[in-house]
Amino acid sequence: MRFADPELLWLLLALPLLALAMVVAARTRRRALGRFAGGEAQLGWFTSEVSTHRRAVRGLLWLLAAGATIVAAARPQWGTRLEEITRAGVDVVIVLDTSLSMSAEDVPPNRMAQARYAAASLIDRLAGNRVGLVSFAGHATLLCPLTLDQAGARLFLDTVDVESAPVAGTALAESLEVALNLLDSGGNSVTRGRAIVLFTDGEDHEGELDQAIDRLRSAGVAVYAVGCGTTRGAPIPLPGGKARFKKDRDGRVVTTRLDEGLLERLALDTSGRYYRGTPSQVEVDEIAQALVGMDAEEFGSVMRVRYEERYQFPLGLALAALIAETMIRDRRRSGSRRVEEGA
Repeated sequence: MRFADPELLWLLLALPLLALAMVVAARTRRRALGRFAGGEAQLGWFTSEVSTHRRAVRGLLWLLAAGATIVAAARPQWGTRLEEITRAGVDVVIVLDTSLSMSAEDVPPNRMAQARYAAASLIDRLAGNRVGLVSFAGHATLLCPLTLDQAGARLFLDTVDVESAPVAGTALAESLEVALNLLDSGGNSVTRGRAIVLFTDGEDHEGELDQAIDRLRSAGVAVYAVGCGTTRGAPIPLPGGKARFKKDRDGRVVTTRLDEGLLERLALDTSGRYYRGTPSQVEVDEIAQALVGMDAEEFGSVMRVRYEERYQFPLGLALAALIAETMIRDRRRSGSRRVEEGA
């Protein structure tokens, strides 16, 4: 036998305290009645028709009902059966690159704006599924935990910008680790599909991507990568405007280019797919269809061991004790009283 909520059994420790409180209350009531009667000699006139034994039995039945109710609330279980569970919905973590290179304007109006707009459209298409948000530049940041509230996720998405990144750089591997940890902490891994949708230009300054891919593959999490930008590339605007661009140590303007090779490898190694971002958002439609159909096509149903609930037995005992308590009266039978008076 096992209990689904064993922590509730600690409440059984309160039963001795309840019994003590009942005894103290009975003695206090008897002393008060004695003072009202004018002493112990006259107390019998008031207690002759009341059976102390029946009151004790009623108290014990109350304690039994309370104890059985606590045991029922802890949900005792014994016996098992196999149950077929159909996967329902998917958990999706959207990962957004907020590094400085995402401000490049080789796609209109810039890479960051296009990625944010595409991510918002994807969230709208995932109604009924849980969505989380992670952004990354030099470090990865959890923006929104897994939620069914699409409007709330959109609010967090609206705060994302290249100027919001506290540390410069591109920690791609770290962002995938944070996204996977979020999926693991969300529970329901048996009944829900899991995936990561990555919006980035493919730059990776920190390395360690192979380790992240191995962990994603082991966890069965597919990565759908959306490349932001063009292979032709563009200079990186600096904050503050005035047509200032990032330069290297030799004073030459730095050009950032979309690294499709890295993103294709990441998607292929995790059984996902790579798309290049487009203004028409054709890739968003295809990703949404793949995610929504993930359960039926890839996972289907699973068999899980289900413990049989047996709370009905202690709950029935508690109900029987309460019914018996209501049927027992404190007053003695008249025949019993005559026998006692004759004695």
